[in-house]
Amino acid sequence: MIISLMASPLRSGRALLLAALTFAALPGCGDDASSNPSTLSAEERQQFEQRIAELEASVAQMEAELEKHRADSVASQREKEALTAQIGTLQEQLAEARALLDSQDWEGVLVKLDAARAEVASLQTRIGSLAGQMQLTAALRFGTQPFALDQTYTLASGEKVTFTELRYWLSNLKLLKEDGSAVAIPDSYYLMEHIKEQDVAEASQPNDPTAPRVTLPANRREQVSAISVPAGVYTGIELSVGVDPYYNDNLSRQAGELHLFKNMASVTWMWFTSYIFTKTKGSYVATHGSTGTFTWDTGTNSNFRTTRLAFPAPVTVNAQKHLNMALNVDVSRLFDSLSPSSMPTIGAAQAGPRETVSDGFKNMFSLVSAESALQW
Repeated sequence: MIISLMASPLRSGRALLLAALTFAALPGCGDDASSNPSTLSAEERQQFEQRIAELEASVAQMEAELEKHRADSVASQREKEALTAQIGTLQEQLAEARALLDSQDWEGVLVKLDAARAEVASLQTRIGSLAGQMQLTAALRFGTQPFALDQTYTLASGEKVTFTELRYWLSNLKLLKEDGSAVAIPDSYYLMEHIKEQDVAEASQPNDPTAPRVTLPANRREQVSAISVPAGVYTGIELSVGVDPYYNDNLSRQAGELHLFKNMASVTWMWFTSYIFTKTKGSYVATHGSTGTFTWDTGTNSNFRTTRLAFPAPVTVNAQKHLNMALNVDVSRLFDSLSPSSMPTIGAAQAGPRETVSDGFKNMFSLVSAESALQW
């Protein structure tokens, strides 16, 4: 389209307006529309309305993302408030653009849309720098088989095992960057378990029948969610089994799900208060036919274990892209070097076997997938 320097401001504005829409192969406006610059064809007006609707949808999506974002510091809360105000201003601009469209102020609509497009791009960048979320699934397996209580499994040695309880603390989650640095997930202490209902006393009074008691319901927990994951591009994850010394040496300190009423702490464990890192209980049938039960517990600072798993490709996490991660947790690895028939009890007095069980828990984890997701 050639714009005459002598054309009226309204006609020039209409020409710029139509060019700015950047819609390919628009039909000609017709002699009537060209001769009357105050009128757009029905199709041209529809294009304007579509552009406004697209921007309104983008704003609504950003508003929803910001609402889901839960700030965990004063600084991020202030940023959230500023973004909320910016979204409000943008919504007003788009409402004004619709009013200008109704009044046929085409140049005014164009100015508003140009400003709105720039504002949307700015908002998307700022929201993208906010914390995202992570969902981690750690699916229990026994070799290639699904894991279940009261299910009999055959070990490589020929012994058979059946489980009545499996519990462990999954803790200190950190996402790894390409430069080798690690970003900690706040308060990442999760009790993963597959248990039957059990009645337990308060940890500080385990032998007192009058002590307050808590009934733990039967539960299978294989999934955790973190709602405040710092934005970034990550290449792997670091995770630990157990409770780090800062909390393990002082049960009065609390973080994440650490709590005394979960039957995972003891005042007599290695002669000092401590969390129990892992519990594995069940029964066995030895190769020669004898039967019995086994109980394997770990829980001193030396039993704390950490492992790292690399992602197949870098994953972006922010307020718009959440992280979905799937792990396999192979319980059979606990029996790589231990036999329940020859070592039915592992606890405070069995330092060496405790280390072996701890290594087994560390080796249970393998990565299945890690990917960004716009929504769950």
